[in-house]
Amino acid sequence: MNKVLLVLSLLVQMAVLPAAAQPVQADDATEFAAQETLSLYCDHYYLIDRETGQVLEDQASEEQVYPASLTKLMTAVVALEAIEDLNATVTITAEMLDGLEEANATRAGFIEGDAPTYTDLLYGDLMASGADCSRALAISLFGSEDSMVEAMNAKAAELGMTGTHFVNTSGLHDDNHYSTCRDLMTLFLYCLEQPLLVEIMSTETYVTSPVEHYPDGLELPNLVLIYINQEDPLYEAHFDIPGFVCGKSGYTLEGEYTLASECRINGMDLVLVNCHGYKESHYPASIDDASQIYGWYRTHYARQTIMTAGQEMTQVEIGNADQRQLSLAAGAEVDLDLPVDDNLHLVYDLPTLLDAPVTAGQTLGSVSVYAYDRLQTVVDLQAVESVEATPAGIARTFVLRHAGLCLGVLLALLLLLLIIYRARRRKSCQRDV
Repeated sequence: MNKVLLVLSLLVQMAVLPAAAQPVQADDATEFAAQETLSLYCDHYYLIDRETGQVLEDQASEEQVYPASLTKLMTAVVALEAIEDLNATVTITAEMLDGLEEANATRAGFIEGDAPTYTDLLYGDLMASGADCSRALAISLFGSEDSMVEAMNAKAAELGMTGTHFVNTSGLHDDNHYSTCRDLMTLFLYCLEQPLLVEIMSTETYVTSPVEHYPDGLELPNLVLIYINQEDPLYEAHFDIPGFVCGKSGYTLEGEYTLASECRINGMDLVLVNCHGYKESHYPASIDDASQIYGWYRTHYARQTIMTAGQEMTQVEIGNADQRQLSLAAGAEVDLDLPVDDNLHLVYDLPTLLDAPVTAGQTLGSVSVYAYDRLQTVVDLQAVESVEATPAGIARTFVLRHAGLCLGVLLALLLLLLIIYRARRRKSCQRDV
């Protein structure tokens, strides 16, 4: 009888153990703090990491915008691919300058009769945002501006810029001349693959080869870099952007201020396109926004490797085996731009019930990486080792998961034994009498 009571005691203890393994999870993602919203002038912006393709900011990036002088990025691309000799000269004609002054277009300053090189025209197109240079490239290389526009639209289609249509080479306003931040990002990333274009956009000042009206060369300013990392006395502003690489800006009355730029900070290669921003006349609203966005990410983010492929991340309960725990490892490396504070979260999705056999490398769950409340990536979790089912493990797992049933059966058996014992005892007493 004492043995029966001992078994009964053990079964009662087993009945209070968990019936199955519990999932290991962080807090619910809906409880994570939202990322700070910056007060910006631009209505549209798109920020990515050039190396990883990670999208960090996306505000109406697929809505139509007027690109203004960001158009000249495509002008430069198409021209560069058509130029056979960068040192060849182009004589500026009246046709190349026709109507630009009346349209209040930005010009580098070449005058009819000047003969700059193609290199000079590319610098004037991108650095000084000169419509005279854009027009000169079009007419000298394609015979007319309309012909170059056809090539620009063809290139846009080739690059997958499905929301873009060009009407001219300079970005002067036309209702049918439009793009999107996402398309302009595609274009700017393509420009960043061209060493000469990057060199041009990252040059602070450039002096052209001598021409008729500028025997010492025409000095061209970079209309983006004149604002970066220096005081602007007119507006008492300081557009501080350490790590700024290059950019191209634009403005029209309808398109307002636009900018495409690159900045390297905290191991991140950030590329930003922001459009349709305005504060007041001549105020570089798009550059102000870039300063704010890059500054915020400089303070709060950095490129981080938070897990590597094969790194053990967690453990789960496993049944039907001699061992009770199984380690799970990350199936891929996570190397992303992520918060440097406590707003980086890992949320686990693990099996609630796992039984052997399991094969090493088998996917058994996942871990989601959140920056603030934004999901960045989901990584598979894989078994570190193979685990075979064993008879002892199967028996133990059955008892653990069905402890209540086992206890009930045992109690019924004990009750039956007790009834039989009492019946035999009563019968024995009757014989003794």
